[in-house]
Formats: sequence, C-alpha cells, structure tokens
Amino acid sequence: MRKVKRSSLLLMLMMAVVLVLGACSSSGSSESEQPAAAEAPAEGSASAEVAESETETEKRTIRFADTQFQTLWVNNAIAGFVVEHGYGYPVDTIEVTTPVYQQSLASGELDVMMELWRMNIIDWYNEVTESGQVIDLGETFERSTQGFYVPRYVIEGDPERGIEPMAPELKSVFDLPEYTELFQDPEDPSKGRLISCITGWQCALINRVKMNAYGLMEYYNLMEPGAAAALDASIAGAYMKGEPILAYYWEPTWLLGTYDMVQLEEPEWTPECDVETQSVLTGEIDAEDVSEVAGCGYQTLGVHKGVHGGLAEEAPELVEFFEAMFVGTDALNRTSAYMSAEEASADEAALWYFANYQEDWRGWLPDDVEAKVEAALIEAGVEL
Repeated sequence: MRKVKRSSLLLMLMMAVVLVLGACSSSGSSESEQPAAAEAPAEGSASAEVAESETETEKRTIRFADTQFQTLWVNNAIAGFVVEHGYGYPVDTIEVTTPVYQQSLASGELDVMMELWRMNIIDWYNEVTESGQVIDLGETFERSTQGFYVPRYVIEGDPERGIEPMAPELKSVFDLPEYTELFQDPEDPSKGRLISCITGWQCALINRVKMNAYGLMEYYNLMEPGAAAALDASIAGAYMKGEPILAYYWEPTWLLGTYDMVQLEEPEWTPECDVETQSVLTGEIDAEDVSEVAGCGYQTLGVHKGVHGGLAEEAPELVEFFEAMFVGTDALNRTSAYMSAEEASADEAALWYFANYQEDWRGWLPDDVEAKVEAALIEAGVEL
C-alpha cells in the first residue's frame, strides 16, 4: 500500500510540472518569467505566530550563580521569575564556590551574580569591573553586616526561659580568651570553638585572617561548615536549647530576623586593614603571617549585583531590568523569615515577595513586561 501511494503521488506531481511548464511557455508576459517575491507573514497570521515562537525559543538560557545561601536563593528566584516569564528567557542556577563564580562570571560561563559581596573580593572586583568583564548594576539591597555573634541570652540571660547570664562582660572579640570553656570545642576541650564561614566562601579565609590578627588562634579552633544549612542548623539548634555558641553570620538573613543575636565589637574597618587582608586572599602571604593591622571588622556596604559584560550586547533589556531591580534589606529579611517559618522553597518565597511588595517590583518593569509577569503570577495562584 505504501508503494502504491508514493507512485500515485509521483505521477500527479509530474503531471502538475508539465502543466505549469506549458502555461509558462504559452505566456507572452515578461512578468511571468520573474520569480515571485516571498511575502513576509502578516502580523497576527499563523505564520507570524510560528516565526515569533521560533524566535522566542532561540533565546539562550540565562545562568545565575548560586553560592548556596538563603538570600541569594530568594534573589535568584525573584529575578529568575521575571527573566523567564517577563522576558521569555530560560533560566538556570549553577552551584559554585566563590572562586569558581569569580572566574565563571568574568569569562561568561555565568551571566548573573545577584549578590556581589564586593567588599570581600575587592581586588578581583576592581579588576573585572574596570576591564568590563563584569558590569556592576547597583544595589540589590542597601545594608549588610558580617561578624561574630552570640545569642543575647549568653550575655543578658533570658528569664522567660530560665537562662542565667553566662558571660555578662562579653562585648568584644578581645574578651574571647576568657571564655574558651564557655564555647568549648567538643573535639579539643583545651580550646574554644568558633563556627566560622562556609568552606569555599571567601569569608572563611577572611575569618582566619581576623582570628590570627586578634591573637585568637591560640585560644580557638575554627570549624567551617560544608554548607549554609549546616551553619544555620548549628546556630538554631544551640539557640533552641539555650546553649552557648560563638559563630560567624551576616545580615540580611532569616536567622538574624528570627533569633536575638548580639554581634561582638571589632575594630573599625580601615583601608590599611583591607590591604593586608587582600594580600592573604591573593596568596602573597599566609593567614598565619598577618600583623595586628589586619584585625578589623567587615566593611558595611550595600550588596550589588553583577552581570557578565557580554550580556549588555546580547540582552540589553535584561541589563536594564537588573539595574532597576532593588529588593532592599528589610524586605529581604522578611521574605527570608517567611521562607524559613513556612518551610517554603525559594520559588515559593519569591511568590510571597511578589504578592507583598507589588509597588516595588512593578516599578522595575516596562508595562508590557509587567503585564506578562502579572499574568504568570496569577496563573501560579498569587493574589494581586
């Protein structure tokens, strides 16, 4: 049956060709000898819709850096929703360490870093922004803090929980040698323990610089968790039990919005302190060889977002969006707290943000993109 159908079709095509050739040879019009011009599909036609769909699918995936901490997950989810549903680009998040994202963002293997903590990587930041490899698109949020924290009940007690003050005189990092037994390392009882920054993050090395500069490595061991979840669990677990704990942390975060923690005092950040710290980060000297000059607190600045320089030519509309996007520290704290309290995913937290901060996100977008985002949110069940 298949062979009969093909033969019949071939015969019909040959007859049609003969008829067409005959018609052409009998015509005296010179116009009939010219090939007809291909017409562009009319706007709104089925052909136009197919062409538009093909163009849409040609948009490449926008790759977000994910260095594994909560506020970045939230910011990635908020931005990713807009990029995907408002601008029609597929999105992906790639888990990386700080050194890997630095290399990948500069080379174009990654497109976007929503939290560019440039104060921790200032030499790299200056190099790649001055060369145009990375474009700084302004603040994602305006206030950030980093440092060493203890629960407030460690200093002041908590009568409601029946907790007496454990270290009423503890105010500064320079008081810590007196409290090694309070923050005792269970694996090395002769020293205290600081639960430091996550392995692979730049702050892990900076904390080593600080502890050496403060002369605290003689008294304390550093424990670097393998992931942000492990750091969170250590602090939250101790807090719920009313136990003493000394840990590195930062703001904005759900944890500092949920638990009452006190940041220990450190000397104020100075350019001279930063120069010596950067010498360690660039490998010129070891953390153990720093002087007292390297002992200072983290610089408190707004946290920016950065994109690979090539994105400005490939997708200028996305660069305009990222530049306009500003979430803010307080909004980010509340969204992160919602995420943790409700055990929500980052995508669910982003939907909560869109529902509760409509005046903010609508102001980032042109009208047509805003309409697409709104339609996608309604479809996702968000009440606007």
